Amino acid sequence: MSELPPQLPEQDITTAQQDADFRAVNSFLNALLREWNGWSLLPESKKEAWGLVGRVVQLPIQSPSGTILISLTHDSGFRKVFSLPALWITNGNAPKPISTETMLSLLVFDDEASAGKSQKKVRFMARVMDSLEMTREALIALPARMPPENWNFAEAEKALTAGHPTHPNPRSRDEMSPQDASEYAPEFNGEFPLFWCLAHESILSLDSVSHESAADMCCALVSADGTLPSALDEDCPEGFIPIPWHPWQASHLLLRSDVIQWMQEGLLKIVGKVGRTYSPTGSMRTIHAFHAPYMLKFSMNLRLTNSLRTLVFKEVERGKQLHRLMETPIGGAIRKDLPTLHILGEPAHIALKGLDGIEIEESIVVFRDNPFTTKSAKGPYMLASLCETPLSTSSALGDIIRAISKHTKDIENTVALDWFQRFLEVAVSPLLHLRSEYGLLFGAHQQNMMVELQDGYPTDVWIRDCQGTGHLTTTHDLLQSYVPDIGRFSENVADPELGDSLFCYYLVVNNIMNIISTLAIDGLGTEAQFHNCFRHFLEKTQIETNGDDGFIRMLLDAPTLCSKGNYMTSLSDVNEASGDADGQLATFLQIPNPLIKN
Repeated sequence: MSELPPQLPEQDITTAQQDADFRAVNSFLNALLREWNGWSLLPESKKEAWGLVGRVVQLPIQSPSGTILISLTHDSGFRKVFSLPALWITNGNAPKPISTETMLSLLVFDDEASAGKSQKKVRFMARVMDSLEMTREALIALPARMPPENWNFAEAEKALTAGHPTHPNPRSRDEMSPQDASEYAPEFNGEFPLFWCLAHESILSLDSVSHESAADMCCALVSADGTLPSALDEDCPEGFIPIPWHPWQASHLLLRSDVIQWMQEGLLKIVGKVGRTYSPTGSMRTIHAFHAPYMLKFSMNLRLTNSLRTLVFKEVERGKQLHRLMETPIGGAIRKDLPTLHILGEPAHIALKGLDGIEIEESIVVFRDNPFTTKSAKGPYMLASLCETPLSTSSALGDIIRAISKHTKDIENTVALDWFQRFLEVAVSPLLHLRSEYGLLFGAHQQNMMVELQDGYPTDVWIRDCQGTGHLTTTHDLLQSYVPDIGRFSENVADPELGDSLFCYYLVVNNIMNIISTLAIDGLGTEAQFHNCFRHFLEKTQIETNGDDGFIRMLLDAPTLCSKGNYMTSLSDVNEASGDADGQLATFLQIPNPLIKN
């Protein structure tokens, strides 16, 4: 798969590959060890016998019979750090180094570590290797990271190289070639023009809950470009609308028989890949340009991590229902009471109709608000990019905190605790308020949350991806009194037990606890310090809350927290996105709650 041309000297390529293997192995093992209890720490007696020092994890393998040993340099309940190479022991022989590929294959095909059918393991292994190779290629192809405090929005989106820190194959893309990834994936710094066509309004499904129609939004994209052919603008035939497609998805749509028939009948005219360039955001299927009035979120016939990324009607409805809610007095109260919170709306979509008159889901394009139109402006910063941990340096978040410390002369630990406290107040407090007052839930994981920084400290938070929004059954009547059909067709109304569990995973386990782990790994404090800070914040918030404090009570009192099992979800080969509020297809498990007082 190594088909992308290296752009670094040989010595630097080796370093980049080592960094890539470090990131990929840590993501894989953090996912596996959260869900599998067959591992243990190597006893001191065995370490002495084999000349090993420090903490060492042993991973028993059934066939071939043996044990993988790997050094553990940082340990916490939420994220561990391992160093390579791994060692292999069999038949009482001395430990021998093994390659990253060998270690991963031993674990994937082991019946204890990875229980499942052989056919699924083969697909799973292919995705694990694809993810590893893509991470290697990205680190080889890209220059060194620029100082994070200088990132603009697009640069922050592209700064995440290895993806999810607790996932066995965070960069796998089943259907995408390395050449396509180099153009369309954020970690390769991809940029590309849109693929434009003209579609007659009779074969289009267009819907908008904004003051601007979906057709007008398409025309606004054309007007903002300034370089597109006149056929898309002043010479556009009457009754036709300019439609933007993702170039990669266009190659799939143009092979469909219904799309071919629309072209033969003259109802769909192809213009092609033209115009100013757009950049992928962290999710890849949503793209952004500083000149464009909207971001665009596309259906893609592509499996990323655990999900097929084809948009469906219920996901589109969630965005439009939330936009309508934000236009009611509830939205006005939210903006007044929570001035640091900003929600990127998704008020409109377009899609081709099939020959049966039903929307072609693979052609759906969602319009998302784009307030980030100044290239020279700094941020906002995707949390996942700030928290990614490279091999030999600190995270971008660690760099920012050390820069603050150097400027203010305050000690690093004090700055880190202050930064975390401000993050809780600016970003977490508004989301807890939405849950307690309105039962609104946001899937605010680290790729869906962005923070604005001033002098390095958080001042505002941006939440995106309405696909991950929902509300509780306990507040449904209240919300329905403002938006009568809210929850209808969107499949995102959950009872408090399920809703709070999902909210806990995305906001707390995936997001907040990963920030804490990052700060501790960077040597900026202990997990216990940040857990205490978080607990005190929750206790204070609970006292001040006028609404339902059930979620906060759960965080303070429950012995365990809900976590997604990304390892088994990926191994089982389900399409996670097919689940709804009542039927989650992903695997979930309970992990110890560090916020419990001893």
